[in-house]
This record gives sequence, structure tokens and C-alpha cells, in this order.
Amino acid sequence: MFAVISLTFVVPIALTETSFWLGYRAAQDTGGVGSCVVLIPGYPSNSDGAHHPIQRLRVETGYWAYQANRCSRIVVSDGAVKNAHVEAESMAEIAHALGAPERNLIIEAHAQTTWGNLGCSQPYLQGYDRALLISDSLHVRRAKRYACRQDKSLCSKIYAIGSYQPLTLLWWKIPAAIYELRAWIRDLIIYERTEANNSAICPN
Repeated sequence: MFAVISLTFVVPIALTETSFWLGYRAAQDTGGVGSCVVLIPGYPSNSDGAHHPIQRLRVETGYWAYQANRCSRIVVSDGAVKNAHVEAESMAEIAHALGAPERNLIIEAHAQTTWGNLGCSQPYLQGYDRALLISDSLHVRRAKRYACRQDKSLCSKIYAIGSYQPLTLLWWKIPAAIYELRAWIRDLIIYERTEANNSAICPN
């Protein structure tokens, strides 16, 4: 009985950690040299407006990439999707607290989805040699796929950087991994087989 209970917990954790780790290993290319901009898709704040741990993880990874690659700007993208708090504004607060000057922060507050993050942020990615796309190590792969679907000419200069912290945030990682698998299957069966939904949805 104990072995069954142990496997019930150990197997999902092991599979989840492996998927995030593999995603992390596959999403660490910064493109080398040249001018760059960092794009960080949003994640909802807590209902009381406090910063969510995933927001902080994404922004900390993005700020590291911004500094390490001497990028010019950080773009944070997402509106108030899950509650009244604008995700991009919350994440900009984190970036500013880490040391990013306000003049180097661009707040894109119209997007409502990952698809919208890429579409609404496209104008801010122009004119750079590289656009460093930051998220957790599974989500960032989907985000890059969406960027390439929306604008093939932009695809070659987008580099995915995935954040990953081993054996932490398990309460979030397991459902996140399940969601990303669902999204991959959905995209493969529906969105990747049709030209529909190729235009970015960017509400004003």
C-alpha cells in the first residue's frame, strides 16, 4: 500500500521535473551577439495584487538575460486577464525593483493570451538583431512557436530562454505541464492544420 501511494506521488513529480528540465536544456540559446530586446509574457498577479511567484521567476530570468546580453529594452506583456490587476504593470514593478530603469521598460497591456503576447508585442521587437523570449521552460517553447506562426520573418531572430528551478513550485508545475501538453495536442490537431487564427488578436 505504501509503495502504491509513493508511486502515485513520485511518478507525476518525476515526469513533470523531467519535462521542465528537458525544456530548459532546449531553451537556452541567446543568439550570441547583436542588439537585443527581452520579451516576457505575463502571468496573473494574486487576487490581492501581490506578485505571483511565477511572475517573479519570469521577470528575474528576463532581467538576467537583459543584463547578461546588454539588451536595450524589456517588454512585459499582458492585460488584466484573471483579475483586476494588469499583469504587465505588476511585472514591470518587479523588473524596476531588480534594477531595470523605467525608461527601458515597455508595458504592453492589451494582450489576453500567449498568442496575443506575441502579436501585440511585435511592434516593440522590430529594429533589433535578437528578441529574447522569456518564460518557464515549457511555456516558452509554445510562445516561440506562436511567434513563428504569426511572422516567419521574425522567427529567425527570436531566441527562447526557459526558466527552471528543480523541485520547487510543484503545486504549480504539475498542472502547468498538463496544460502545456493539452495545448500542444490542441495546436497540432487544430491550429497547426489551418491558416485560421494566424492574425494576432490584440484588443484595444
